[in-house]
Amino acid sequence: MVIAPEDLRIKRVMERDGFTEEQVRARMKGQLPEEEKLKLADFVIVNDGSQMLIPQVWGVHREILSH
Repeated sequence: MVIAPEDLRIKRVMERDGFTEEQVRARMKGQLPEEEKLKLADFVIVNDGSQMLIPQVWGVHREILSH
């Protein structure tokens, strides 16, 4: 699972897809809540700009290969 703060996710979708904030929030309401997704996730990658992505991806890759 890839996580980022809600406001950042909304901003990214608005920029990428040209949706309004209301449209993005409406879509998000139809999805499983993040807390539930986290319970189901085997791996979590943080994509909020505070951590480099590639090392996280390689870590997940190594973990998968070790099993």
